[in-house]
Amino acid sequence: MLALYRSINDPGHLQQRIEVDFAAALRDTSPQHFGQRYVAGWEGRNLHMVANIRRVLGDHPGTRALAIVGATHKPWFDSLLGQMQGVDIVDAGQVLE
Repeated sequence: MLALYRSINDPGHLQQRIEVDFAAALRDTSPQHFGQRYVAGWEGRNLHMVANIRRVLGDHPGTRALAIVGATHKPWFDSLLGQMQGVDIVDAGQVLE
C-alpha cells in the first residue's frame, strides 16, 4: 500500500492527472461552460475543506491534525492550508519513510 500511496502522490503523476482532468475541463468550449463550472466547484470544495480544518485548528491552538484528502486535491490543499499562520504541513510520505 505504501508503494501505491507514493506512486499516486508522485508530483509527475499528479501533474498528469491535473492535465487530463482540470486543464482539459478548462478548455471546454460548450456554451454552458460545463468544464469551467466543474473546476469552480472543485476549487470551492478545496476552499471549504481547508476552511473547516483552519477553523478547528483556530479553536484549538497547538493541536496536531491529520488531514487525509484525495490525491488531486493534495497540491491545492497543501498550498492553501500552508498559507495559514501557525500551520505547518508535514507530508505523510516523509513520516512513513
